Amino acid sequence: MPPFLVDAHLDLAWNARALGRDLTLSLEALRAQDPHPDTPLVTLPSLKEAGVALAFATLFADPREGAREDWEEEVYAQLALYEAWERGGLVRVLRERADLLAHLERFPQDGVLGLVLLLEGAHALEAPEDLRPLRKRGLRLLSLTWATGNAYAGGNAEPGPLTAKGQALLQEMAALGVALDLSHLAEEAAWEALEAYRGPVCATHANCRALVPSERHLSDGLLRALAGREGVLGLVPFNAFLDPAWKRGMPRLPLEAFLRHKAHAEALMGGGRVGLGTDWDGGFGLEATPQGLDRHRDLCALGDEGFLGGNWLRWLLGWF
Repeated sequence: MPPFLVDAHLDLAWNARALGRDLTLSLEALRAQDPHPDTPLVTLPSLKEAGVALAFATLFADPREGAREDWEEEVYAQLALYEAWERGGLVRVLRERADLLAHLERFPQDGVLGLVLLLEGAHALEAPEDLRPLRKRGLRLLSLTWATGNAYAGGNAEPGPLTAKGQALLQEMAALGVALDLSHLAEEAAWEALEAYRGPVCATHANCRALVPSERHLSDGLLRALAGREGVLGLVPFNAFLDPAWKRGMPRLPLEAFLRHKAHAEALMGGGRVGLGTDWDGGFGLEATPQGLDRHRDLCALGDEGFLGGNWLRWLLGWF
């Protein structure tokens, strides 16, 4: 097992609040009592069991539900949940570089999960300056949208460009030290964002569009550009993101379906630019993962220390 396993995308607070799951339970206990049709994949104890040292934990409000004020309220409620877990000793929120360095020293002894906070979709921000109070409480990454377009940029489900307001938000991010996550951006907006923003960039949870032709995933050109900016791609072990023919209710795919995306991305980006971003608390369950990947400890069979965590850790240390 690698000393520092990193998962670059987990919707932990959303999963706890939207689905009512108690993520402090063991995975077996949650699976035994959970009424949701999708079998849970993650709890805090299962992450500790697997040796996950770091996770990029999201603040996410569904832009298809409610109004902007509702989205803002949900984002802050999720942030409060992470802070409550931190007060209880269940996680450490890594707000600054000193926090990250201290965590890397302490984790081998105590195994406490470190969280880097990611705002998934800027639709909850009425104006770019609304990012500032979130940054003060620890936010370090931001994706401009989630699927749908918004006032900042076009999304994978509603294509469009980067807007003037999006340009202003990128300037605010650069000033505050908040990294850009390309996930969910429309192709046009992603290229414009790469041009406009000169700070750290990544894609926390996306696969290869050459293998799954969808705006949700990154084109070969964007993969090369991301590598050229010293960014990292987080691959998602979700069957619908691995094979366009797979539909819910079908048998789980073989593990080779995931490894094809890994090989394709590494061929374009280099082995040091690809890692994990499971999205395993993002609205699907065990039934939608490849065979053999039943919980986080199973991910250790997928690659070397770099792929499993070292590549993300090196990226973080380069700017955090």
